[in-house]
Amino acid sequence: MLYTDFDVAAYGREDHERILVDATAAAAEDLSGETRSDLAFLCRLDSAGLSEARALLATWTANEARITAFVATWAFARHQLGRAMRDLLAATGPSTRPPRRRSVVSHVRSAYLETVMPLLAPVWTNVVGEPVVAGHMARLAVQEEALQAAYRSVLPRLHGESARVVEEILRRREHSARFFQLEAEARISRSRPEAVTARRYLGRGWEPLRVVGVADPDESRALSSIFRSPAARADLARATSTLHDLLPAPRRSLRMSSGRTPGRTSHGL
Repeated sequence: MLYTDFDVAAYGREDHERILVDATAAAAEDLSGETRSDLAFLCRLDSAGLSEARALLATWTANEARITAFVATWAFARHQLGRAMRDLLAATGPSTRPPRRRSVVSHVRSAYLETVMPLLAPVWTNVVGEPVVAGHMARLAVQEEALQAAYRSVLPRLHGESARVVEEILRRREHSARFFQLEAEARISRSRPEAVTARRYLGRGWEPLRVVGVADPDESRALSSIFRSPAARADLARATSTLHDLLPAPRRSLRMSSGRTPGRTSHGL
């Protein structure tokens, strides 16, 4: 078992309880419809921590007792972040629903996750073995960093209670981001098979701001809105290239390509 400087037992003892929202104070704020839609998009991503945990635990990675112990707490903690956003949105206005239309690819991906993946993932990941863990840790490291960048981007548009809630979400996420970063770095640096697997997991077709690879119906609009400024897009680029220098050749930047929707990232390696 690989050990890093992160204290998993101490993380489990930290406060992961509900983030209480002052509904009266939040109701007095005048958040725009666009800002509330952006927050609702982030809420859906954070509320899907159990889906991310299930995708990980259905594979060889579940053999890593230290990781499964962390993920059990992390999934609950991430659920609490999503819950805080739901409470905030409920206090600041009417329900915000995303467009129902989803692409054929998203429908196929969802069907695969529900029916096929639980059967196939244990088989093929057992063939690959331990290097699979490096891929999972790399993806979650980049995802947590990208979510941090997204929350940092919307923070200047908030004030009062909504700003306080987002600042608390950012503070709580620092620990999980650090865990996945340390785990990914240690494995990528330990062996070439693990480094190559991590590179493939971060390859073309995977996007960090999606739930187990499934695009949110409001993704295009939300990412363009959240990462509207050059500074926000630069912050996202830094977040998504967090492991870049450790990845083996061929090395291509994880930076956004100029031909894609603002806020989207290109992970072709």
